[in-house]
This record gives sequence, C-alpha cells and structure tokens, in this order.
Amino acid sequence: MESIIALEELIKDNETKIALQEKQIKNHETGVYRLSRMGLASAENSLELATQLVEKYKKMLEQLQSIEGEALREKEQLVILAERKKYFDAQPSRIKLNKEESSDKKLEVLRILDELPEGIQFEDKELLEMAEKSLELNLSDLEEFHSKLEDIKSEFKAIKDQIEDENLQEFQTIDFLIPLVVLHFYVLKSNIQDHIKKINDKALQKQKDLEEEKNLQIKKIQESFKEQEELLQAKQTDKSTKKQELLDIQSTMKTLSNKLLKTKNTKIEKPIEKKFPGFPKYEDWWIRELWSSHQAYFALFRWKKIINKLCITTEQKKAWSIIFDRWVFIKKLLNDKGKLAYHYHFAFDSLLSTYAEVEEELEVKNIESMETIINKITAREDFTKNVSFHKVITSYLKFKTEKINKSSKQKEEDVLF
Repeated sequence: MESIIALEELIKDNETKIALQEKQIKNHETGVYRLSRMGLASAENSLELATQLVEKYKKMLEQLQSIEGEALREKEQLVILAERKKYFDAQPSRIKLNKEESSDKKLEVLRILDELPEGIQFEDKELLEMAEKSLELNLSDLEEFHSKLEDIKSEFKAIKDQIEDENLQEFQTIDFLIPLVVLHFYVLKSNIQDHIKKINDKALQKQKDLEEEKNLQIKKIQESFKEQEELLQAKQTDKSTKKQELLDIQSTMKTLSNKLLKTKNTKIEKPIEKKFPGFPKYEDWWIRELWSSHQAYFALFRWKKIINKLCITTEQKKAWSIIFDRWVFIKKLLNDKGKLAYHYHFAFDSLLSTYAEVEEELEVKNIESMETIINKITAREDFTKNVSFHKVITSYLKFKTEKINKSSKQKEEDVLF
C-alpha cells in the first residue's frame, strides 16, 4: 500500500531530524560548539516535535499494517479455499482414475461421497479407508437389504389395510415373518444372480487372456520367422556360407511356419453364458394336500430339489433349506385357514411375485400336466429308502430321555428325603 510506504518515509525523515537535533544539543552541552539561547530553544522544540511525529506516524503505521496483514491473510485464505475447492471438486474423477485401487473400492468411495452431508469433506486417503471397512462389513448390502425390507413391510401393510375382514387379526403372529421370508427369497435370488455374473465375467476374462496370449505367441513367431528370413538372405549373399547352414535356416523357417499356422488355427472357445432361469412355479395343491398324499409331498420335495440345484454355493443351499421350511410353514398355515385367509394368502403370494419372482402355476393345462408327471415319477420312486444320516434314535431323543430320567430321579430323591 502507498500509504504504508509514505508513513515509513515520514518516520525515517523525522528520525533523521531527531538524530540531528540530539547531536546539536549534545555538542552544545559538551562545549563542542555553543548554541545561542534561541538556537538551543529551537533545537529542543524541533526534537520534541519530531519525536511526537514519529510516535504518531508509528501508531498510524501499526494500524495500517494490521489491516493490511488481515487483508493478506484473507487473501491467502481465499487462495487455500480455492485450492481445496478445486481438490474436492475433482475428487470423484480422481478416484475413478485411480489405477491402484479396485473397482469395488472406488465405487464404494463414490457411494460414500453421495451420502456425505453438505459441507462435509474428506481426503482421498480417508475415503479409501472408509470404503475398505465398508466393503469388509458389507454395509452397502446391509443397507440395501434393510431398505428392501422396509419396502416389503410397507407394501404388505398397504395390502392388509385394504382387507376389512376382522378374522385376519389372528394372523398377526406371522406378520413379522412374512416380510422376512419375502426378503430372504429376494436375497437368495439376487445372490445366485450375482454369482452367475461373476462366473460369466471370469469366463470372459479367461477368454480375453487366452486371446491375448495367442496374439502374443503369433507376434513372437512372426518376429522369429522374419529374423530367420533376413539371416537366410544374408547367408545366401555370403560366398563363405556352407550349404548345411542354409538348410538349417530353411528347416527352422519351416518349423516356425508350421507353428504359426497351428497357433493361428487354435480355436478359443467362446464361453457359454450362464443364465438364471428363475424359480420354477409351484402349485397350490401341493400345500393343500401336504401330509395327506405322497404325490403332494413328493412334488414339494422335487420343487425344493430343483431350486437347490440352482444354488451355487454351500451357503446358498443352506439358506434355501431354511427359507423353504419357513415358506411351507406360512403357506400351510394360511392354506388350512381356507377362505378366511384368502386375501392374506394372496398378499403373501403377491409380495413373493413382486420381489423374488416366485410364481404359482395358474394355467389349468400345466397344472394337470404336472400332476401326471408327478404321478409317474412317484410310481417309480422307492419310498423304502432312507437318507444317509437316518437314525431311529436321534440325538435330541437321547437328550430328552436323559433329561426326563434325570428329572424323575431327582423327584424320587426329594420324596425320600
């Protein structure tokens, strides 16, 4: 600022005057040369005035410098803020272009960025650490499933609200179970589809790697062939070359040519894309006649087995076994209630259809056809077979027997004493 420069110069000028007046007064006092009475008074007056001016100008300078310093700090702060804004504005793009991190982690970072409240910002390193922990805990999946469960509950409630039959109140005991079973079906379907996608992606990547390896081999063979070709030309022009040398080179070229042809003709099979065919349709009579006919039980058994084959991992198979048991429990309970539960039953089926694509067969022709198939299969089935882990005396039966015997013995001892 010009005002600061001017004040600094004024201070210097007056400090020079002070030094001059002090020197004059000192010379007068030491007798170097004497000032007149008026000259001494003038020197003292000039010294006092210059001193006052220096003090005044210094105070003014301090005020200006404090204001200037604050402005400078504000300017620096604005520069820093601008740089930070630029840093955070480019953060999503920078994360996407990060080649050191996995795609899953980068996607998780972007998801976290979308969730952050306005004004809250984190460095790249901090976001990557958060994403890593989030992936480790499967937080995005849990959040998705929680959201899906809330959707199912909301839709289930909306359907029930439309049902005016007071007799439905007794089904409140399974209200909490129905949305969960629907969610479990949804998760099972999604999980199977995700695994199929991973299998397909892995197969495609393998095909791509084989193609690249094949092209690399072709390139190397072609380079080797070219080297031998150039060597042959050089040897042919060299009079000192022996005939055997030429024959050896030609033999090598022939071998390379055959190898090149074989490599080019090597077929890399295109992977067959696996697809999720969906859950097979079930039929209502299987539930209606369950525990009353072999056909109904066996039809459900086959239906369960088909879906079990759709499961890829052991965890999926275990989950399906639990889901099936709960589904049968709810379906049987509602089916036994008959007309009183029709609307409630329909609500359960509708949710399964919407969220998990679990459908009931409605075409009469298909139902009758399936009945014929089931009857034929049942006729061939040997119902005298037992499972591999069959035991008449189960572990629970042993536990129960021991507990009852122990309790009886304790009562007898109590009577005696």
